[in-house]
Amino acid sequence: MSFAVVTLGFDPTLYAGPFAVRWETLGLAAAVFVALLLAAVMARADRRFGVPAGRPVLRLDDLLYLAVAAVPGAVIGGRLVLLLDFLGYYQARPGAILDPGQGSLSLLGAVLGGTLTVAAMCLLLGVPVRRWLDAGAVPLLVAVGLGKLAYLLGGGGQGAAWNGPWALAFSGPGPWLSALASVPAHPSQVYEAAWALSGALVLGLAVAFRRQPAAAGPVPVRPGLRYAVALEWWLLGRVLIGFTWATPPVVAGLRTEQLAALAVLCVVGVAAAWGLGPSTARDAEAGGVEPGDARSHGDGPDPGERGTGGRDAFSPDRDGDRLASPDKPPTAPRRPA
Repeated sequence: MSFAVVTLGFDPTLYAGPFAVRWETLGLAAAVFVALLLAAVMARADRRFGVPAGRPVLRLDDLLYLAVAAVPGAVIGGRLVLLLDFLGYYQARPGAILDPGQGSLSLLGAVLGGTLTVAAMCLLLGVPVRRWLDAGAVPLLVAVGLGKLAYLLGGGGQGAAWNGPWALAFSGPGPWLSALASVPAHPSQVYEAAWALSGALVLGLAVAFRRQPAAAGPVPVRPGLRYAVALEWWLLGRVLIGFTWATPPVVAGLRTEQLAALAVLCVVGVAAAWGLGPSTARDAEAGGVEPGDARSHGDGPDPGERGTGGRDAFSPDRDGDRLASPDKPPTAPRRPA
């Protein structure tokens, strides 16, 4: 029984006078922009999502540093994992390792490398690492999902050849990102986009509508757990959808990136399980403090002290930093004109 193949035929290049730009480039730029806007929203709403009163409010200007810091980690990490995936090719052509025109980047390596450099920048800035990672949990899934959809605009991300009911092919001269874009195949890029965006929706709703006791205040949540959940969801989808990829398996029907994703999935799962262990109660009693939170406490009043010198926990600190107060919402920091 044969099925109709979904065929997309369009010019993947946008021409504007003497300039030409690929549609997937515009799509990827839009995905990054939306993710950054969402990260800013999540950072502003940080205290509402379970951070006890008295903790420093995440500053939006720090987000700019973190976004820049993610780039080198994503590039280096993405390239390293790609080298492992195509080790034979690059062993025969060592000069191509640093050639950006040959090969691309591994998404798994880019996410892991970007996470590490963002964490390092948090430590350099003296800001709470795990709370910033939590603010980026939903934006990460959104960026991955929209980025995968952007690949459709360039004919990239095609899976293994397939003649199923929703097989996808591209017609026309292209040039397309996939080498065999005209051959009906699994729309793996659509699978991954749907998986990531559904995870972002569920996680976002769970965070936004998490019930809290009316009088007891926010329910303490271990910092970093939300980012771990986002990573676990994405990695699980990476392993499952990897069975539709066009690259050949290496061990037990698994591709190299599937094996790497499975390994990271286990490591993150163990770390998340440890975070839910006995130490969680102590963290809750301590108000969920992590080392980066101490930045705003060094040159200002203790956030737990009220009525000292006419100042309270909402007093500005560190050139505009604001501390959350139980009876006043956090406001945007104001800097001197």
